[in-house]
Amino acid sequence: AWRPWPPYYGREIQQARREGRITTVPHQPGTLVHTWWDLGMDDEMAIWFVQRIGRQVHVIDYYHNSGEGLRHYAEVLQGKGYLYGAHIGPHDLRVRELGAGDGEGISRLETARRLGIRFTVAPGPSQVSREDGIQAVRNLLPICWFDEQRCDDGIKALEAYRKEWDERLGTYKSTPLHDWASNGADAFRIGAVGDQSARRRISGEIKPAPVPPAGWAA
Repeated sequence: AWRPWPPYYGREIQQARREGRITTVPHQPGTLVHTWWDLGMDDEMAIWFVQRIGRQVHVIDYYHNSGEGLRHYAEVLQGKGYLYGAHIGPHDLRVRELGAGDGEGISRLETARRLGIRFTVAPGPSQVSREDGIQAVRNLLPICWFDEQRCDDGIKALEAYRKEWDERLGTYKSTPLHDWASNGADAFRIGAVGDQSARRRISGEIKPAPVPPAGWAA
């Protein structure tokens, strides 16, 4: 039977609505935009676009798609016209893929670098558990402001991210329900645990790398 699985971030999103932090949040051209990524099943991709404004995190944009290669997402980034800082991605970007033409395959990390996207790889599950990552998101959400229109699908994903129910044991599992909401929620978690790297880029220790124009080839 269907059960109303408790959302991980329901309380924090409700608080954001009450406090008016889900509203119109304009892009500020003089401030770097950081991106938080997740690669899901069947080449699903979710990307959050955030700016640090004082002690606040302005979540100004969200994009998701599936069945596209990394070149498509490089073109999406270029098309938005932002000045980028840190691109924070998941640890599995390092996994090598076959079919690169050299018999060995190259990683998504290397492919992205050739397209001008230099990822900062967030700590993997061996370094930061999923539970700790979820808590990092809960800690971050109270200082987040979301653009209601551009981030609508992403906000819905955060609201719907839930625990899975174990029918056999009659209790909630310790793992999240894997459904349409997972990708967007995981991308936000990856950004939250990789946030230290984003702050280093903001301070100028790492210079932002511009994304090349669409169609550029290495």
